[in-house]
Amino acid sequence: MPLKIIDSAKIAQILKDSVNKNQRYKIIALILAIAAWVYVSIDENITVKLDVPLKVDYSNDSGLIAIGDIPKDVTVTLWGPIEIVRALGPSQVKATLEIGIPLKGDMKVELTPRNVYVPADNVKVLKVEPSKIRLNFQKYTEKK
Repeated sequence: MPLKIIDSAKIAQILKDSVNKNQRYKIIALILAIAAWVYVSIDENITVKLDVPLKVDYSNDSGLIAIGDIPKDVTVTLWGPIEIVRALGPSQVKATLEIGIPLKGDMKVELTPRNVYVPADNVKVLKVEPSKIRLNFQKYTEKK
């Protein structure tokens, strides 16, 4: 089978046509590709879970104390810019449960994202686990 000889003028015309034809569509495709790249590179948010110490604040004026299993840590799900979220550590994020004046007996308290302090404004708290905590308050008496 003999080889076909391709004319160099024909190759030059094919290359010229590939550049010159449909320029409008090629420019639109280039603009869309740049816009997609900018959108993806700007929106670099991630979700991270951190185990954060839980602080339970309540008034001790009534002489009641919390007994039983109070979780020392809660798991907080954070969402925000990758650089900021990865730089945050458990010591920077605070989970505080403020009860006020407790009542004697069992109490079920709900933990929400509002109970979590994050030092960065553009980082959102999505979830706190466990979301409900059971506390038991009893009268404090000293043994003599």
